[in-house]
Amino acid sequence: GPFFIKLGQALSIRPDILSPQAMVQLQQLCDKVPPFDSNLAMATIREDLGCAAVADVYSTITPEPVAAASLGQVYKATLKSTGDEVAVKVQRPFVLETVSLDLYLARTLGVVLRTVNPEGAARVDVVSLLDEFAANFYRELDYELECANGLRIAEEMRVLPRVKIPQNYPAFTSRRVHTAEWVEGEKLSQSTADDVGELVNLGVITYLTQLLDTGFFHADPHPGNIFVMDDGRVGLIDFGQVKQIGARASATLAKVM
Repeated sequence: GPFFIKLGQALSIRPDILSPQAMVQLQQLCDKVPPFDSNLAMATIREDLGCAAVADVYSTITPEPVAAASLGQVYKATLKSTGDEVAVKVQRPFVLETVSLDLYLARTLGVVLRTVNPEGAARVDVVSLLDEFAANFYRELDYELECANGLRIAEEMRVLPRVKIPQNYPAFTSRRVHTAEWVEGEKLSQSTADDVGELVNLGVITYLTQLLDTGFFHADPHPGNIFVMDDGRVGLIDFGQVKQIGARASATLAKVM
């Protein structure tokens, strides 16, 4: 289910916990999740965007998804009103109910572990971690919030011309359907570019700018969300998970670094 896919994605960038071999396997969860029926996806688009036919909004759209993730899947389309090429992300059916059940079961197990092994629970409070994880998870299910996050980060990242934040389209976004600019590129982790080292440095600068200057940062930096564009820029996608830290925390980080 989506909860366990997200958990695997989170672990796929944790070399302090897993071996490199295990991380490579879990990174497949970033972009190789099985898709759901496209007929259901098209029905969701019609219902959420209030159109009689998908063609009323998108003049073209791929019949099958070009990518599938934990919470939704993506179609390549063309906006009828502007002619722009866009990525249309559609949320999985009944994902809210599925995630809620998975979180409940995982939290119940955490409570049992706390009772059976109180010393271990004192070192790692699984219940508290799940409570924090759940709050972020439910926010990520709101694509309108994701769209607003993308608009804000795009404005704040204008100071870095080599960083690409796709344009978001609020008029064609709902809680379960998100429309954003289509961007060509390859995952940074798989890039064969000669200047990949420089691009990694640019990625570090990007996140330090968010942490130290704006305090508002992209909080889901797994390999499926960072890529190298054809023109050499680094692109960030998927702003369902973001975090805001205060000015004092940013100043403290700056002193430490």
